[in-house]
Amino acid sequence: MKRYTQFEDLVITDFEVDKWPHPRHNHNHFEIVYIAKGCGRHYLNDIDFCYKKGDLFLLGPDDEHEFKVKQTTRFIYFKFTKLYFNAHTDLPLPGDWNKDIDYLISHPERKTGSLLQFKEDKLMVHQLMEMVVQEYQNTRLLNKKIIFQIFSIVMLILKRNSHACSAKAMDRPASRGVAQDLIEYIELHIYDPAKLTLKAMSAHFNYSDNYIGMLFKEKVGTSLREYVNNFRQQLIRQRLSHGTVAMKQIASEFGFVDESHLYKFIKKNNLR
Repeated sequence: MKRYTQFEDLVITDFEVDKWPHPRHNHNHFEIVYIAKGCGRHYLNDIDFCYKKGDLFLLGPDDEHEFKVKQTTRFIYFKFTKLYFNAHTDLPLPGDWNKDIDYLISHPERKTGSLLQFKEDKLMVHQLMEMVVQEYQNTRLLNKKIIFQIFSIVMLILKRNSHACSAKAMDRPASRGVAQDLIEYIELHIYDPAKLTLKAMSAHFNYSDNYIGMLFKEKVGTSLREYVNNFRQQLIRQRLSHGTVAMKQIASEFGFVDESHLYKFIKKNNLR
């Protein structure tokens, strides 16, 4: 498995190909991949699905992927590390961006297709990505801040699309599976411990504590508490592996009392 390493906090590329030039790979950074033209198939981890003009994908460092081009495709890549957030101290807190990225990375829609669902938003994002390319290629005054502002708007549009998909998912028939709904609920509220107690989840889904706990373990193979703890550990381990996020910030994001409490959690669960 090839792994690409990027040292810059931001790299933007715009290219058009008839054949995908890279082997199946992962990388040490995050990628927003926008399809400005063309179609084909996207192989993401153990799933493959069609891509077409207007689709957008968000990839994390642990994702393995490649494309198979069917029709000449123009790709716009927005490749960034967590350091990119820290470079803009006059804008929203890096911790807020970390939460948004984690939420989108864990969103079910991302795993099977494009994060853009609405026609109007696809048109808007197309215009924004064209603006990003122009600003990146022309080193004009304030271009870095303008690019970050455009990035912020794209992220807001992705959140709007993902929240709409989550709302539709909650309206689906019960046959879809309470366990899957619970997993999506946990991913959405992983930074809010008060909403992840058995009592809170039972009230949200209108089931008894015993029933919801037994059902989840039967379908998923682990208890709700174990699943929540394992998911938190996974996210914290990912933060630590990047080495760019302060312990105080991690403690605040995940609801720990202080850094000492976080250190004990890390030691207890062998996260380093």
